[in-house]
Amino acid sequence: MHYEMWWLVFIITCIGTSFATYCPKQCDCDLSNGMNRAVCVDQNIVSVDIGVPKEVQVYSLTRNVISELDNFCFKEIGYTSIKILDLSYNLIFWIGLHAFSGLNELVNLDISNNRLRFIPSDLFWDTPNLEILDLSSNVFEKLKNEPFIMHTKLQVLNLNSCRIKSLPERLFNRLPNLKKLDLSENYVVTLNLDVLRPLRKLERIELRNDYWQCNPDFIAVETWIVSHRIKYDKQCKKKLPKMSEKMIMTVNEVLPVDINKVWNITKDQNNTLILSVLPNNTKTLTPFEKFDKEFSAFQALIIGFEIGLAVGIVATYIWLRISCGCPGFSRQSRRQRANLPDGDMRSSLLWNNVVNPDLETPPYFRRQLADRNPSNRTGVQADAIRNGNRAETPPPPYNECRLNI
Repeated sequence: MHYEMWWLVFIITCIGTSFATYCPKQCDCDLSNGMNRAVCVDQNIVSVDIGVPKEVQVYSLTRNVISELDNFCFKEIGYTSIKILDLSYNLIFWIGLHAFSGLNELVNLDISNNRLRFIPSDLFWDTPNLEILDLSSNVFEKLKNEPFIMHTKLQVLNLNSCRIKSLPERLFNRLPNLKKLDLSENYVVTLNLDVLRPLRKLERIELRNDYWQCNPDFIAVETWIVSHRIKYDKQCKKKLPKMSEKMIMTVNEVLPVDINKVWNITKDQNNTLILSVLPNNTKTLTPFEKFDKEFSAFQALIIGFEIGLAVGIVATYIWLRISCGCPGFSRQSRRQRANLPDGDMRSSLLWNNVVNPDLETPPYFRRQLADRNPSNRTGVQADAIRNGNRAETPPPPYNECRLNI
């Protein structure tokens, strides 16, 4: 009986382990304010489906490389309990019309710092409980004169740093419960009062911007904001000057100055003014200082070019003298060739006959043989000259003594 109980416990443990779900390695799973949280930050994630359990309520995918959100991407996975979704600092440039379908409990959505240029006005129609929406740091440069977002429960909208150039009149017509609006750090220069009139429950507005023109239209907007007790940091703080005001300029009275106290003036016995001249402290320049003063950058460039050209010519001449086998550069080799002994001369002749068999004895060696044997006669070939120490029989022709290599 004891063994049967142990086996039953073991089987139950194995079954529970096989059906257990684990947090992915790219994420940190914990509890935050009583809600199941999965934080998957900076992991090069490309999709929302990475194996996070379906019971997740706070899902953070910030600082990844997600570029698109397809239709029903959350509903197909089974993420129906998400209340806070953070997709900031990704590469999202396209969102399907039904991408957030199934997120009926979503309250807070952050899609800031992405590459969105356009979103459909009914994109968040599938999230009926959405209250906070952050779209800051996207690229909504040109907005059409139509409702930007249609939602009945949205309370906070952040459009900070979206490069918006103008605000059409119908932009916020379908946001009846909006309480906080941030339009700071955009490129808008003026604002029409008809843009803000549909926001009847607005409590806070941010318009921090360096491009505002404090014209009558914008001043009227600020007056309307203050009259409706909306929290706002006033931008046109300087009072505009009235056209009837006169410019008043104060002139400081100049006191007379005694010349005798300021200038170096002396008087002689005849009460004649003598102007004391200060000694000349100018120093004579040395030739080097004068040259340095008059020397210009253009002259330095020309001199440097001439020096470089001269060095190049000398270097080229030395290189040609060393590497080139020209006749003008080989006088020493001529002297060495003139002092060759007979054996080396004959070897050179034989080798020359091997390389060029159709040529006769080179003229250069003929002259040397003739010079060494004064008994040579006209018409006698240099190849037939015999030395006194050699036998009377003449050497065979060089064609017969050819080396076979």
